[in-house]
Amino acid sequence: MHLILTLAALVLALSSTAFELAVPARPSYVHIDKVSQQYPVTLFNKLFSSVPRREYAIQDINLTFGQNDNGVILLVGRSASGKSTILRLIAGMEMPTQGCVSINGQKVTQLHNGEAKGVTSSTPTWIKVGKLPQSSEKSQPVILDGKPDFDDSLPLLERIIQMGPDDNMAQSKLLANDFVNLLGLDGQSSLLPSELSPSEQYLFSIACACMASVAPAIKEHNDDDSGILYPILLLDELFDTEVTSTVEKCNKGITNLVECGAVVISATHRPNYFKGMSTRVVTLSGGKVLTDVTTS
Repeated sequence: MHLILTLAALVLALSSTAFELAVPARPSYVHIDKVSQQYPVTLFNKLFSSVPRREYAIQDINLTFGQNDNGVILLVGRSASGKSTILRLIAGMEMPTQGCVSINGQKVTQLHNGEAKGVTSSTPTWIKVGKLPQSSEKSQPVILDGKPDFDDSLPLLERIIQMGPDDNMAQSKLLANDFVNLLGLDGQSSLLPSELSPSEQYLFSIACACMASVAPAIKEHNDDDSGILYPILLLDELFDTEVTSTVEKCNKGITNLVECGAVVISATHRPNYFKGMSTRVVTLSGGKVLTDVTTS
């Protein structure tokens, strides 16, 4: 019995994240406090919409993500249940009609009218960044909602570095290497996007999204800081059209990110795809939380 317990402990230790990060990480979190989102419903909407239309897309939602979550958080429910609305509110693409969204302890009271923080000419269209008026040391939520497409103008690592700000290139390079290592892409750093497997292309896109998320924080980060607030990634049915094997190969890399402090929330119709990396399932129905279950 003692031998079995010892072997089990050894397996557990070997399976845990064992990366020494070049840039210290701090865990991020999101809090949604009594949030409702109301959209005008016209007679045309009611008669011709392919999904049911109601006055409130979501109503009286109270959720916290990232505190005590050690895996991917799934938002599940039928179409028009409110999943994507929650992601858009977290990302700062919309303001709630009622209630408040807080990102890393900072309440979002308005959206700014200028360009989204961290967005550059290098930010691809499949990474969506909202207009949160965050202070410079905060990370920002980003939405991934489509299969990535790249040209072959730059190899993997250089493209990820390019997603960071130009005025702190040293920190961008360190963080890019951290994300590459965590996602299991360290052996592909010099490859072009077209040379990557389907699962590696998704992991590559997630690494780019990580850099876009932390870009506002990189500018002000110094070596003596306590660390970078890790990415907040919002996956809007990102893997739903993929085969199971492709998603399974992304499992370990995404789990590594979460273990280091990233928040990963996925709106999906295929929760079975996330077996092994999901530890919490929030079920929505009619814009309300039906259940919020921790799975492990």
